[in-house]
Amino acid sequence: MVCLSALGSGSRGNALVLSAPEGALIVDIGFSRREVRSRMEQLGLDPGRVRAALLTHEHDDHSRGCRVFCDDLDIPLCTASPTAEYLRRRGKLPGRVLEFEPGCEFQIGGFEVEPFAVQHDAVAPVGFVIRRDGLKIGIATDLGNVNMLAMQRLTDCDALVLESNYDFQMLRDSDRQLYLKRRILGRHGHLDNVAACEALGTLLTERTRLLLLAHLSSECNSVDLVRRLFEARLAELGRTDVEFGIIEQDHPLGSFELRAEDGSVRKVC
Repeated sequence: MVCLSALGSGSRGNALVLSAPEGALIVDIGFSRREVRSRMEQLGLDPGRVRAALLTHEHDDHSRGCRVFCDDLDIPLCTASPTAEYLRRRGKLPGRVLEFEPGCEFQIGGFEVEPFAVQHDAVAPVGFVIRRDGLKIGIATDLGNVNMLAMQRLTDCDALVLESNYDFQMLRDSDRQLYLKRRILGRHGHLDNVAACEALGTLLTERTRLLLLAHLSSECNSVDLVRRLFEARLAELGRTDVEFGIIEQDHPLGSFELRAEDGSVRKVC
């Protein structure tokens, strides 16, 4: 059994927790230590059970609380070597660090972790496939597009956390500067609603039971729009059986319990 808890996601902070009976992992710590602890406690999670932190990339909305949170609990931060060096030069690394190379699997805290490279404008950004007890969980919160590698890694997961960052029309009509619009739209930017929707046709398999959408733009997207689009897409694919949720910025979405033995998913809080 694995419990997937979504603490929050967006341009002001991102964090997920994967819990098992023996301990937990936290993926990204884009909030302050105090905020992470507060959100975990809202979901009944004990920060003292976290065995390690995984970092997707160095941007502040993913790494803000890494050093203080990890040092406070004396746990390692697992990150790509170039990302570790970037943070080291800026004094933002905790005392314990486990460096990895994308594509090289490792085990930590009772979980098997496979980092894979994604296209995003960071030093060495990665997504993660995390396995335990026959369960496969895919996480990709910042990616310019779902390229072949990302498609291969994220297909056939029991639970999938996928970016759905912006609506094209809303981004085009926004007051954002042109260079920023181009950055977001580029292949190293962010994934839009339509591209994320289209990818589901390949990513979802009979095994998939939980879909969580992440990193929604507060200015160029809306929860209602994303909900309508993805509910329609899941219906089109004949997958209304998939548990579906949207991770918002300002509060935790909740915790979902996944069991491999009976293929069940249950929201527990």
